[in-house]
Amino acid sequence: MAEPLKIGMLVDTYLPVIGGAEIHVLELSRALQDCGYAPVVCTASLSEGDPVNEEFPVTRIPALHYSGWSTWLRLPFALPALVRFIRQVDVVHCHYTFFMAMLGTLLGKLLGKRTAVTLHGLGTLDSSVGSSAMMRFFRWVSLHWADVVLATSDEMRSVALRFVPDAKIVIISNGVDTSRFIPAPKTESQEFVILTMRRLAPKNGVQYLVEAAPAVIAALPQASFWVAGEGKLEAYIRQRVAELGVEANFRFIGMVPHAQTADYYQKADLVVFPSSAESTSLACLEAMSMEKAIVASNLTAYQDMLGDQERGLLVKLFDRVDSDYNAPLTLPPERIQTLAQAIIKLAKDPALRRKLGSQARRFVVEEYDWMRIAELTACAYRQ
Repeated sequence: MAEPLKIGMLVDTYLPVIGGAEIHVLELSRALQDCGYAPVVCTASLSEGDPVNEEFPVTRIPALHYSGWSTWLRLPFALPALVRFIRQVDVVHCHYTFFMAMLGTLLGKLLGKRTAVTLHGLGTLDSSVGSSAMMRFFRWVSLHWADVVLATSDEMRSVALRFVPDAKIVIISNGVDTSRFIPAPKTESQEFVILTMRRLAPKNGVQYLVEAAPAVIAALPQASFWVAGEGKLEAYIRQRVAELGVEANFRFIGMVPHAQTADYYQKADLVVFPSSAESTSLACLEAMSMEKAIVASNLTAYQDMLGDQERGLLVKLFDRVDSDYNAPLTLPPERIQTLAQAIIKLAKDPALRRKLGSQARRFVVEEYDWMRIAELTACAYRQ
């Protein structure tokens, strides 16, 4: 019997770091393994001392964690380990267009390997690259040297088209494990739980939800805002919660291991995604799979997932629909009020919540199940 094709996943950060790309690599690897492939992972992140149940062989090369010019000084000592990793695989599948992808696509070509790069936003969108000549270099090399570019949204495809021909690009979104994220009855509670399952970074917009909280609480005193996530904006968000006098209605949960996220979605009445930048949100797909009512900003990515108010409510928070990592700390009062009113509308209409949730679940089962995404990805490897 022939050996299964070995897929080498290269990603700058990986578990226990929790984010969209990290979960994408984990879930795609699981699905590819179910399809008969043999995934292995290479990352620059450490396990940080936490026990990590590695489902796949993971090579960790912390010297490749990009931290400016010092990384280039460490590169000659770290490169042999990366070369050994790439030599053992049949396909080099890079994630992001950042340092590891730049190295992976170049070495993959030199070693005669098939190379793919998935665009997740960081290092691809102009707002995440900024004026950095080095990050522009990483993006250019990653896109030009990859054999196939996997865009997770139309917006990512439009960026890629500036660098490579359309024939080289395949749109393959993120996915969701619809067999694990399944609807379950919510435990009876006096609270109306409004959940945000996001890293506390400016682009995820949790700060806007805090600003909307007083208006929501005035109309819905039993509202309880659950903030699941950590990040550099946490101190500011906690400060604003205190300044607005809504501490009694907020619960800071911290970072939730991915194995436990379904439990929190199950306890929520409503999930909010007020992001300023998004590709195909894994958290949104998971909430949809669990039939949760959703309020989100009207970015193109959320329009693709939620439709025209078909599977969730979209609100205009920005004067654009494209992603922008440069998110302000606050928004004009009328935009905050729009967010609050959408939350209040769903809170007071359980029939609408059930309708949107049911339609959302049906949609992700048909379009975003990880097995389907894995099959499309495997086809792209052979393209």
